[in-house]
Amino acid sequence: MPFHQRTIEPRRVTRLSPRDGWIPAEENGRRKLRKPVLFSSLDEVGCHTLTNIIHQLSDLSRHASDIFLGIEMEAGMVFRRSCRIHCRLQSLQVEIRKLDPKKIKIRKFEELLPCW
Repeated sequence: MPFHQRTIEPRRVTRLSPRDGWIPAEENGRRKLRKPVLFSSLDEVGCHTLTNIIHQLSDLSRHASDIFLGIEMEAGMVFRRSCRIHCRLQSLQVEIRKLDPKKIKIRKFEELLPCW
């Protein structure tokens, strides 16, 4: 089962949120449902819709920024690892160039096998 890092759900951009129909807690600690709030004009509907669209685009932008930041961090780690490997390969090449094949005795394959 995959691990979800981000969950994006669509918003109802032209509707009021459910919390708009609730009255704050009273003395006894219970909340009461008040009458639903309706828009009085089409201008209010348009403004509310545009505001919610801007909020939704802002959330999408934040998620995209997080994704690209994660990609940048992964690319940086890959770059650092490849630099370390490159340095190790260079040091191995220097050591190999120092070796003289005429001076070094190479053992036969049979000598490398353990005796049974």
